[in-house]
Amino acid sequence: MYDTTIVRYGEIFLKSEYVKRMLEERLIESIKLKSKVPHKIIRKRHRIYIESDDPDRAGEDIANIFGVTSASAAVKTTADMSEMVEVSVNLAKQNIKKENTFAVRATRTGKHEFSSMDIESEIGRSIQEATNASVNLDNPDKTIFIEVRDEDAFVFDKKIPGVGGLPYGSQGKAVALISRGIDSPAAAWLMMKRGCRIIGVHFSLDSNIEHIMRKLEEHSIHKIKSYNIGFSEVLNEISKSAGKYTCVICKRTMLRIAERIARMEGAHGIVTGDNLGQVASQTLDNLEVVSAASDIPIYRPLIGMDKEEIIGVARKIGTYDLQSTKLCKFVPRKPSTKARSEEIERIEKEIGIEDLIDKILEETSCE
Repeated sequence: MYDTTIVRYGEIFLKSEYVKRMLEERLIESIKLKSKVPHKIIRKRHRIYIESDDPDRAGEDIANIFGVTSASAAVKTTADMSEMVEVSVNLAKQNIKKENTFAVRATRTGKHEFSSMDIESEIGRSIQEATNASVNLDNPDKTIFIEVRDEDAFVFDKKIPGVGGLPYGSQGKAVALISRGIDSPAAAWLMMKRGCRIIGVHFSLDSNIEHIMRKLEEHSIHKIKSYNIGFSEVLNEISKSAGKYTCVICKRTMLRIAERIARMEGAHGIVTGDNLGQVASQTLDNLEVVSAASDIPIYRPLIGMDKEEIIGVARKIGTYDLQSTKLCKFVPRKPSTKARSEEIERIEKEIGIEDLIDKILEETSCE
């Protein structure tokens, strides 16, 4: 019965006309690439409409695209009361039983001889006559929605929640440090949600992040480029000399490598899964020392979140069950929580960190 998918977006609507147009074009590009059914895209007055043979499936595909707040499979008709009543009653007959309660919700844009309340009253009365179902405006079992926009009207019975945010890639590129923990994939996803195109960097000891990258790619419009850094040798060298500062110097080394990759890739920041106070290297004192290793911005979207909130994000995006439970064998028994820059820089000079980084990057390839 459905012939159209309505695509809704949120804060894009609040932007200036120039920015709005640019973001809408990005969103349409994402829809073209992510929707798995043949379709025709129509952009009209702050809405995007998809005409296809399978509007339900198109809606499911589109709801996973960054920038979309909701999608609905709908029946398109004219903004004529009798036409809207006929389509609404036909849809109600398929979805509303006598024992159900229902409500009608109407919105309207443009000039018409009727109000939104008139639509709700007329269609509600007609549905009640056709189905013998009871009206419940507060907590209905079923809802019929009518969206009138100028000369067109769209009738539908559900809204598929979208992920929201901004269209993927609309805000530039950043390098994301990604491990098999809970935090870093969640941080990468949150930056993707805000329109950031990410390049993954994984510092490998004995694991890979292939399955995690596939999960993140479910929301991307293309394969996510990633670098796999063999890190065991350099971390072994760090642990020999760094003692209680091992974790701090490890993180500084990761940031230095990520910065080099970011500059090669034309990226404008580094994304990490740091969460204030979670581990010894993530105290304010240590984060200050760690951050000094990079000359480009470091973005920490999880910094003020509780662990349960982070777990909620990980579950939502499907990476929670992919986490590794292995502990890093290089973590010292009593790691420092207040590293001093002078001491850290002295140890790094002894280790020859820059030479180790040069060697690592020579042996690194991307996927």
